[in-house]
Amino acid sequence: MKVSYAVVVLALFPTSCMNANLALAAVNDSALSRIHSVENNFPAATKDGKTIKLSLQEWMRAFAIPGVSIAVIHDYKISWVKAYGVLEAGKDNSLVTTKTPFQAASISKPVTALAALHYVDHGRLNLDENINKYFHAWKLPASNATTKVTLRNLLAHTSGVTAGGFTGYERDAPLPNVIQILNGGAPANNQPASQTGQADDAVNYSGLGYSMVQLALMDQLHKPFNEIVANSVFKPIGMKDSTFEQKLADAIAATVARGHQSSGAVLTNGWFVNPELAAAGLWTTPSDLALLAIEVAKSKQGKSNRILSKKMTQLMLTPHKDQMGLGFVVRPGDTHGYFSHSGGNRGYRAHVEMIADAGYGVVIMTNSDGGVPFISLLTRSVAESYQWPATHRPLNAAQIDAVFVQLDHNKNIRRKISVADDVLMRYVGRYELAPGFEFDIQPAKNHLLVKLGDQPRFPAYPESDSKFFFEIVDAQISFLQNDAGEATSLVLHQGGRDQPAKKIK
Repeated sequence: MKVSYAVVVLALFPTSCMNANLALAAVNDSALSRIHSVENNFPAATKDGKTIKLSLQEWMRAFAIPGVSIAVIHDYKISWVKAYGVLEAGKDNSLVTTKTPFQAASISKPVTALAALHYVDHGRLNLDENINKYFHAWKLPASNATTKVTLRNLLAHTSGVTAGGFTGYERDAPLPNVIQILNGGAPANNQPASQTGQADDAVNYSGLGYSMVQLALMDQLHKPFNEIVANSVFKPIGMKDSTFEQKLADAIAATVARGHQSSGAVLTNGWFVNPELAAAGLWTTPSDLALLAIEVAKSKQGKSNRILSKKMTQLMLTPHKDQMGLGFVVRPGDTHGYFSHSGGNRGYRAHVEMIADAGYGVVIMTNSDGGVPFISLLTRSVAESYQWPATHRPLNAAQIDAVFVQLDHNKNIRRKISVADDVLMRYVGRYELAPGFEFDIQPAKNHLLVKLGDQPRFPAYPESDSKFFFEIVDAQISFLQNDAGEATSLVLHQGGRDQPAKKIK
């Protein structure tokens, strides 16, 4: 049984903070006309008889997105890049620029895949060798599975290795190394890596699978991961604003986009650290990711081989199972060479998409959890303005729902209040949500710390003396008390459901 946690603190931005920092590959009337078209011809979203059609900056305000950076690719070149908004909500002088680094989150995975396949191309790794062969101090534990895990499986998410992603760490928290991550041992906050299913049976998205790729590269090449990727990917194609380093130098840290909740509230300390480098640790810009997308597209056609050979790139973009290639999402049966990947760390959402055989593409990066519906709308505006081949469909039902859910969510303004310490102490204890599945609640300064099952402990903030809300997903808890003022149970409010949990004495 999985129960998620909660967010809501609305902060919209005045029009004055919506800067637009523009960089064009060629400043001409045609490019400027297309930029204007992209900004002002977003598709309309219609649901239950209600239609909403807004411009780029109006959608940013509607979704409470502080900052956006975009790079548009045309004819295998970066046509233009442009930045909007601010690094941090409420700070109108901290403008996003086209050089501002964002967290790319899971877009780290195709970058890692390119590095791994580069060394397959050069004979240092084999796609179909048992991955345990490449490890020194760590091995994937034995399991009931009868199929070996290979690099090919790991890159295509068909390894059967523990599925799921990562939650990140506070910037001042102890950080695990890659072996601690794979073992799920302190200070790591994730489950250990294990083969829970047969390799090649199905696509099960696995961040830990990419941590295994990271370890294999490090053990075989005897270098830090960031250096491995820099040598094989960043430097050959000129990605000068990209890094997997997590302890950012002060000068760089001052320039990065701060992460925000979908409500518009900035994350505590600006961002979370992601030591799971291969899966989620990339800091980069849309311009750098556009260079990468262009290289992959040209390599597929045999027009560039700065990272991979033509044969290896074509293998990378071939569906392995379902819609997964080796690192990128692809479309079985597609005739235009579509490939893409999205990313979502806490406080950031990003997307890269390329039509390889036509030379069109787009990279979008936002510093908000609410960026997903915005990215869907913006991608379609770019596709329409540049008349991409018929690979793009209208917004589907799920995307339209996401637009309206985000808009409705941003109407729910929740504000923190101060409560006395003795009020908080009433609620300390354990509450059984289901057999063997309990809330563990502890006090903190003017809030509660809530742990559910084996999930991390998250803060819950008071909006009244008896009701508290989370700031990571849309959920709340309220407490019921007896005549003596003692808490007897709590109620989890999430997804339109109220789930009671009785206090355990």
